[in-house]
Amino acid sequence: MAMEPHELKEALLNRALDRAGIERADWRPARGVDENRRTVEAVYDYYGRLFLDHPHLQWAGMANMIGPAFYAGFRDLGFVPEVWRRALHAVFGRASRSLARRAAGDLGFYETTFLTMQKKIFEDQATMHEAYVAHGTRQIEELYHARIIDAATLEAWRQIDTGRRNSDPALVDRGNRTLLFREQFDIIDRFYLQMLRYHWPEGPAFTYLLTLAGAPSVPGADSYPERYPLTFVARLPRAAVSVRTPLADGNIAVFANRWKLIDDDTLPDYLAFVRDHADEARALVATPVSQRTTRYRLLARADRLVAAALTRWDVDVGPLPAHSRALAVAGTKPLLAAETGGTVLDLSGPPTREAVGFPEGTDSRIWMNPNRRPFDVAVALPGGRVYRARAELAVMLSSSRAGDPDRLTVQLPSAGLEATERLITQYAAEWGFPTEAVAGWRTGAERRPSSDRDYSTHVFTPDDIGFVHLEFQVSHHVRENDFVVAVLFSWERHVA
Repeated sequence: MAMEPHELKEALLNRALDRAGIERADWRPARGVDENRRTVEAVYDYYGRLFLDHPHLQWAGMANMIGPAFYAGFRDLGFVPEVWRRALHAVFGRASRSLARRAAGDLGFYETTFLTMQKKIFEDQATMHEAYVAHGTRQIEELYHARIIDAATLEAWRQIDTGRRNSDPALVDRGNRTLLFREQFDIIDRFYLQMLRYHWPEGPAFTYLLTLAGAPSVPGADSYPERYPLTFVARLPRAAVSVRTPLADGNIAVFANRWKLIDDDTLPDYLAFVRDHADEARALVATPVSQRTTRYRLLARADRLVAAALTRWDVDVGPLPAHSRALAVAGTKPLLAAETGGTVLDLSGPPTREAVGFPEGTDSRIWMNPNRRPFDVAVALPGGRVYRARAELAVMLSSSRAGDPDRLTVQLPSAGLEATERLITQYAAEWGFPTEAVAGWRTGAERRPSSDRDYSTHVFTPDDIGFVHLEFQVSHHVRENDFVVAVLFSWERHVA
């Protein structure tokens, strides 16, 4: 007998928790890293076992490989809050959790935010991996038909499966890259944004320091300031003086910056490592994450951070570059995407890289205002139809390296349940999917706040518009009772 969507998701999530050895009732990010330490380690070790048993599940292997760097960050962020918690527990007993959280100060906010992000990723990605491991693409298709995942995610799993069966590593790479984009964009981007906006100027400063201090635990990968150093150029009458600093020309809390580092550096280096050094990669993943974490703690890297701050300077005198930044005073303001007052995107026919303005050597383009200020976007569709919205972010993406774009995501500002229901009801009338589907989604959304789940998605699918497959995805951030609508356009895909 077919399961209801929430029953299917719960069954898969419980299977993942059981295979990871995680007690569901004990996973409470708000309690801090110390009380969640066993769970944090279990999550990364679970991803490692998935990769070791199924090497084509590259997303899981990468999640395990970057685990030590993130876990070290959890531990460093949690150190000060834990000192306060333990002192308060000693005086007032363990019933003083709420007092302890307040006393822990702002570091506790960043600590619990990162822990919450880890839980949301697991709830989304582990359920899909369990479905695939148990029943292959057949159960992934069940997730699609239950409207839990979108067409691009379904196609990603089909690519992974076909690539595995046909020994086509490029196809496996493509599918896993789509899963990585889903993680970074759909699931956790809004939490990086929360940290960036937290108590200005603390939020920008803190996330910039994370960008400076971050150490990739993928062999061969660069940190952000290594890959994209902040460089100043002074124009002289006949030449230019270029000063490269050890600072970062960006901030990982900004999606455009974070995705550029991942897509240009971290992901290619990870894929090269697991392919060219397979035995070494397997040995690394098989090592418990707890044993790999110490070297990434701030105290363990203090000497290297100081050395980088002193030595990663370079001054060069040469011809005037075609494009350069004017000399300015260095600061911690993150490099944000270029401001846009309005954007018109043409999907009346399949777009090319050149038509949408993909920068050379990249496979995506992002439209976003500083501080995510909403902007008007219009998407021209076949047959003269136009989608219009007030958006926070738009991303055009090619799922294959150096290929033409085949996906567009337009993300709207987050909203509450009532406003989201009104918007989806409006879309049902305008784009032609059943209003009964909206009522069913509303019932499920009202039920979930009493659960311990932190993240869920629901996809509404009208009829295709010419060659374009259109979807409206609602991401429900359960604990926050917050909803994010993303409008998904995809083309040149086969969807059953």
